[in-house]
Amino acid sequence: MNLPSKAIAILLLCAPSAFADTQVRSCVFDPDSPQSCSRFVGCIDDEGEYFHGTYIGQTSGTLSGRTSAGETCFGTWANEEGKDNGASTLTCGPESARFKYFARSNDFNVVSGVAISNKGRRMISWAGADLKGYLQVRYPDKSRSGIQCGETFVPLPDLSKTEKGS
Repeated sequence: MNLPSKAIAILLLCAPSAFADTQVRSCVFDPDSPQSCSRFVGCIDDEGEYFHGTYIGQTSGTLSGRTSAGETCFGTWANEEGKDNGASTLTCGPESARFKYFARSNDFNVVSGVAISNKGRRMISWAGADLKGYLQVRYPDKSRSGIQCGETFVPLPDLSKTEKGS
């Protein structure tokens, strides 16, 4: 599997909440492993609310994480065969969305996705093997890597917080 496909697979979605607590204590990207792990992060509307977590797999898999409001997130993702794009589903509490995602950077193996949730809120996400590096290049004037959610800059959560679901 090529690295952009791997990154696409990274994109959003989570596993059931019971799995979310045990999914990944050590998130390691390994393009040769079906248990390869990477991070995702995204915005919900333009109010500064965000979600983050990890995903497992190569061309398809599971995602788990949490919103900034404390909702547990879970879902699945899958690449379109032979392409650098795909789809994922994400459920965070009572809200759910189906994302379409596309390769953004082969240098960093990052994809981004967009969706409108069942509550009518716009959601955007980024995922990939070197998400931190990609975000540092995208927002170079910030002291930490992160995402811009409307007028609010959201620093990339520490992986330890992602793993613990906080």
